[in-house]
Amino acid sequence: MSAKHTKRLAPMGRRSDPWTVPVRVGGILLLTSAVGAGVSALVGGCGTGSLFNPAFVNPLVGGQVPVTPGPGADFVLARVLNTTDQVLEFIVTIEREVLVLDDQGNFQVDEATGTFITRPQRETVRLTTAPGGNTSELGVLFPCDESPVTQVGLGENLLPTDRAVFVGGEGAAGATGFGVPAGDLNPLLLSEGNFNCGDTVIFRAFRSTGQAGGVGLETFLLPGSEQPSIFRGPDTFVNLQRFIESQVREDEP
Repeated sequence: MSAKHTKRLAPMGRRSDPWTVPVRVGGILLLTSAVGAGVSALVGGCGTGSLFNPAFVNPLVGGQVPVTPGPGADFVLARVLNTTDQVLEFIVTIEREVLVLDDQGNFQVDEATGTFITRPQRETVRLTTAPGGNTSELGVLFPCDESPVTQVGLGENLLPTDRAVFVGGEGAAGATGFGVPAGDLNPLLLSEGNFNCGDTVIFRAFRSTGQAGGVGLETFLLPGSEQPSIFRGPDTFVNLQRFIESQVREDEP
């Protein structure tokens, strides 16, 4: 894949415009309010033209509340934002490397290299959003400490032909609306430096008369490495990680 410099806080991931960014299994579903007021202000209540404009973001990332899990917490945050006038269901998928176990439950080791054997595993979360207000956005946290997240994208198989969003969401008896393919919206790859553990990836749907279903898609990245380490408000992601770790310790014999 050829590389093209892409600014952070800018749309990225089009297949027709190849890019790279220089520089516990299971997702945790978040409602808007669970991420903190700063995130809500960042992705809500602003016009399309000012979305993730650095001049708009800087006051928010200057120490109020975190907008990315990193650098203090080991999560990848996938956020979806619906700026259309229709109900949309986003199909968010990540791929991670998980350790392979033998029949006795022990980690398998490569005899030639002495390293643990891993295999790729996908996880898909379907997020239904409605136009306007807090219902227009949702987020899901994917732990990335023990099992690295290697890809983040839309569509169950992270392929161009996959349905990335469904216009109208999920209907009665499991029927879904019109499926908009991922098309030229690339999944982000850890190996290419497109994202890192601790980053926030935002998938935005917007009205576009020239696209299937009248919906266009784009991706934004907020790097956790550029996040302040001290906040005047609660450090929500670090607090969540500490809570999860405390629950794991309580479950240990």
